[in-house]
Amino acid sequence: MKSFKAFFRALFFSDGSILVKEGKRKILFEKDLLPMPDWLNPRHSPLNTGEIRWESGKELAWSLLKVCRRGLTKAYGAYAIAVVVGLMQPLLVNRFVGAISAGFDDSANFRFALICALLLGLSAIVRGVSFQHFFFQALKQYQLIVNVINERLFRHSLRMTQQARMKIPVGDVVNHMGSDSETLADFSMVFADMIFTTLTVVSVIGMLFHYIGWSAVLPLILLVCLAPATRLLAKRFSHLDEIMMKERDHRVTLMGQILNAIRVVKYFAWEKSVAKEVEDVRRRELHARRRMARSESFAGVAYVAVSSIVLFVALGIHVLRGFSLDPALVFTLVALFGLLEEPFGGLSWLLSRATNAFVSARRISDFLKSDVLNEIGEAPGSDEKAVALQTEALETFGGLKVSIGAGESVAIVGPVGCGKSTLLMTLIGEIAADRSHRRFFDSKGFLVEPRTAYVPQEAFIVNGTLRENLLFGEGVRQEQEIGRALYLADFEKDLALLPAGMQTEIGEKGVNLSGGQKQRVSLARAVLQRPQIVFLDDPLSAVDVETEGHLSERLLFGEWKDVTRVVATHRLEHLANFDRILFMENGRVVAQGTLEEVKKVSARFRSFLREHSLAQGKAEQAALTEKKTEEATTKAEANSGALDRITEDEDREVGAVKGSVYLDYFKSLGGDGRWRSWRLAGLLGGAILVMALPLLQRWWLGMISSFQQSGEGGGWTAWLIEKGWGDVLNNPLHAIAVYGLIGLAALLFNLMNSLWWLERGIGAGKLMQERMLAALLKAPLRFFDSTPVGRILQRFSRDVESVDIYLQRSFSEAIHIFIEVILCLILILTLVPISFALIGPILILYYVIQRDYRMPAREVKRLDSIARSPRYAHFKETLVGLPVIRGFRSEDWFLESFYSKLAHSQTMFYNHVILNRWFSVRVPLVGGLIAAATSTAIVLGAKSGHLGAGIAGVLTIYMLNFWAYLNWGIRIFADIESRMTSVERMKFYTNLPAETDIRIERPQELSESWPSRGEIVFEKVQARYAPHLPRVLHDVSFRVGAGEKVGLIGRTGSGKSTLFQCIFRFVELESGRILIDGEDIASVPLERLRRSLAIIPQDPTLFLGTIRSNMDRYNEYSEEELEEALRNASLLSFVKSLDGGLDAPVLESGLNLSQGQRQLLCLARALLTKARIIVLDEATASVDVETDAILQRVIRENLQGVTLLIIAHRLGTVADCDKVVDLAFGRVKSEMRSDEARRVLAEIVREEET
Repeated sequence: MKSFKAFFRALFFSDGSILVKEGKRKILFEKDLLPMPDWLNPRHSPLNTGEIRWESGKELAWSLLKVCRRGLTKAYGAYAIAVVVGLMQPLLVNRFVGAISAGFDDSANFRFALICALLLGLSAIVRGVSFQHFFFQALKQYQLIVNVINERLFRHSLRMTQQARMKIPVGDVVNHMGSDSETLADFSMVFADMIFTTLTVVSVIGMLFHYIGWSAVLPLILLVCLAPATRLLAKRFSHLDEIMMKERDHRVTLMGQILNAIRVVKYFAWEKSVAKEVEDVRRRELHARRRMARSESFAGVAYVAVSSIVLFVALGIHVLRGFSLDPALVFTLVALFGLLEEPFGGLSWLLSRATNAFVSARRISDFLKSDVLNEIGEAPGSDEKAVALQTEALETFGGLKVSIGAGESVAIVGPVGCGKSTLLMTLIGEIAADRSHRRFFDSKGFLVEPRTAYVPQEAFIVNGTLRENLLFGEGVRQEQEIGRALYLADFEKDLALLPAGMQTEIGEKGVNLSGGQKQRVSLARAVLQRPQIVFLDDPLSAVDVETEGHLSERLLFGEWKDVTRVVATHRLEHLANFDRILFMENGRVVAQGTLEEVKKVSARFRSFLREHSLAQGKAEQAALTEKKTEEATTKAEANSGALDRITEDEDREVGAVKGSVYLDYFKSLGGDGRWRSWRLAGLLGGAILVMALPLLQRWWLGMISSFQQSGEGGGWTAWLIEKGWGDVLNNPLHAIAVYGLIGLAALLFNLMNSLWWLERGIGAGKLMQERMLAALLKAPLRFFDSTPVGRILQRFSRDVESVDIYLQRSFSEAIHIFIEVILCLILILTLVPISFALIGPILILYYVIQRDYRMPAREVKRLDSIARSPRYAHFKETLVGLPVIRGFRSEDWFLESFYSKLAHSQTMFYNHVILNRWFSVRVPLVGGLIAAATSTAIVLGAKSGHLGAGIAGVLTIYMLNFWAYLNWGIRIFADIESRMTSVERMKFYTNLPAETDIRIERPQELSESWPSRGEIVFEKVQARYAPHLPRVLHDVSFRVGAGEKVGLIGRTGSGKSTLFQCIFRFVELESGRILIDGEDIASVPLERLRRSLAIIPQDPTLFLGTIRSNMDRYNEYSEEELEEALRNASLLSFVKSLDGGLDAPVLESGLNLSQGQRQLLCLARALLTKARIIVLDEATASVDVETDAILQRVIRENLQGVTLLIIAHRLGTVADCDKVVDLAFGRVKSEMRSDEARRVLAEIVREEET
């Protein structure tokens, strides 16, 4: 009994009933869903992954089918049952219509007709249920394949060399994990369609020969002629799909760069320019999509060609051979060719899916061929405090052999771009694919695998809590140990400022921490690693002198005094403390030894030390741990208790998709302008004609076959004879010719309608993406700080793809099915009124089932969509931090985190699948009951003389398809509703609050020469970051004269960075004014204002491209102007030494340039604007002293007459200022000359120390 019950639960997917029951009474949330089944756990795949061939795209696609053979055998077995039962239906139609045609004088014939009616209903049930079990089993394999591919991609990425990683944009890699893996997984279902389509076609051909003999030859020749066309179409689809995917990858990568550099975009007012750049790529993408859509439309006419033109030829030849149009034969042929409609009608889509799968397989295979790090084999660990490091001859560094003793401290120094970071990365093992060039040994000389830690110059912060960033997968640590790590990293005071302490969420890239704070979090993380060897890349560059002293004394030469340390640094004050110094120039180590030894042997090193001392000045740096705007915000909000989290949860609507969302999409389908209504009317009118013409064809066949057989065809026949159509009806060839003409019209209308829908769908996607992009670029910075880049990219990748490709197809099909169902109901209820009493209650049952299904299905689909983003965001984050992850041996932690996110996403999708199957397996039951009831009503109608055999045939064909219409209709409506969530999310971004362009109306136009002098006046400025947060500026008033250099000093949170944000109007004033050359900036359009200013930010941000495109992205300057800016920034000689010069490549985020070179390139970009006002927002906070010296020289020599506002970080900067403004608690404490400022800075140092 239990097994019987379990069988029926499995047969009808009764697990879905739990979701339906819950969904009826409330909005579903994650906790309400079914748990992940064991077989879906990505950590333990049931597949034999060792059989997968990753070497090429073709091998990969086929080997995936091989490893899934057990599950696919079940799926294909269910598909086979559905196909066999489907092939039986034309036989039942033949016997059913034949029995009606023979009349019911014999009671045995009447009983036989009733049995056929019941069998028709049963066949619909068995076929439908079998199909649903195919989908369930195939989707199980789909999920397993996605798991396997995702895991392989992630594991491979964890081992990619840095060179390989830099060659591939992050957006492309994320696309492999998203669309490529899912497209390839879909091949398991595509292959089934290919097998059983072939089986269906062969079987139908055999049955055609059985029924019409040699009359089937010419129609089959026509079908065979489609084969070469399909091959050409497949090649064309492959070519166009590659172009489209390439442009889509380009667009997504470009969007990723724009979002990562959004501050630069807004600082330089590039919104319109970057929007045009995206739209140019988008135009090429849509051009390829449009070409592909046209090919799909032409291929899609095969659907109509099979059902009308080929059937027309078959009937015509059959009549020419002297056979009559018997209704039973005619509608058997209609049913047989109906079985060919789906294979040939869906041929273009099937070819497209197969092509996409192989393209995606090749892309994945190519990615997996990228170079990876080869480990030298397992070695035991060591309990000793330190390990020794030895390398073979390093060819990149002129055959250098490095040997570092256990506990030794080694400093790597040299000028900007000399190769310090490259040597450090080589020693870590990040440069060469073969890591065997280095070995670690314990004190006894045994080979060991040590605990390592790596702290890069740009700290790697994950989107998580402070605790997660510190532990980095190290498991449980005692609070005392964590507290000591924070003490050693000088982070205790900062911890007190964070609103939730250790549980404070650190936003993406550490957006709510300053550069110094991020660096100290990295150092504390390294302490908790308990390392035996530490690699540090300029770890003190972003901290002030007080903190530098603490870190040096407590940590570098304190806690780690017995640990092996390799430090690339620009801080030369501590060189005497190192056991050994490696001095580098032009990619070579030119001297090494102790400080005194290197001084003695290298005149260039002595010169380098003198340059450093001159740049550094006589006094120590000001102890000002300056923070970015977010830090000031964090402090203000921490005091108010308003901020607990930086990253906001992804927006999720609940309940039905609002009508306004549908209205927006329909408006987009209609396009802009006054012709919108006519375009929409064309879409609807075309859909009606496309559905009405096949009905007219079949009705005509029913009428003429009845007339040819018995001389009767109902009232319409009499009416046609009255109108002069008697000769046509009496002549079978003429009657068939009319059928052919109707079919030709159906063919043409189908083609035009398909082209029109595809064109309008592409237009809708284009319009919606443009609006979303425009709104996004106008959004305030706060939005970007609280929203992960991966989530935004989802909108511009998956959601845009859904609207571009799938939504218009779903809407088109939904309208066609809706019209078909209405026509079918009208036909049945008009011709067999008695059927209403039979099918009415069944339709009510259907309504209840679909109502109960749609509510939970909608919410589960939303949860499924939301669950995808964290997986991609984590993958993107991992790719960015690979050297750090490997340096800490934290690959397993990141892999486990990825498993969790993948499992969560797959659990949501599994629930979506179960719920779909729950509904879809019940629809054939309803459809089968309708088929049986309608067939019975047809028999009763024929017995009473109200129906002829021809019309009975028409009704039977539509009745058989009715369950499919119901099933597919709700599936399509559900698909629309789920895909409308893409429109919903895009609309959310389209309606983002925008920055206010002009806050005060101007009485007259702004002068074209504004600002000509560069005078800035602050009048009683008051500001806060949000209405609910405390005020951060209070009555700030001071004047910056034209051409003056003014420094801003003050403690953390005093309002310096906020003041800068106010000048650029990233923070709007609550009251007061800021005047530039006498004009209130609130009356100046944002683009004009920001283009009139220039900024050199703390974090240098570069784009994937070239030196030229990073300086002059939109070709506004001459080559001479570019070279002049580079010369002033001391970069011209370096750029000329590169292959390509100005056109030399710059990798994503400038990874092939040093930190100093990136900052100098940003300086050159600012100089190029020739702005009258330049803002330096901690531009020297994270650079070496040499780069700082260059910046100071440029300020002195090349910016004469330019107004400068500088957050003072070093005393050398203050010394060059004409005036210094001291801020405290958001107020102007005093204004002073530069010599007075030194005294104030020293006082701040003393106070903060106590």
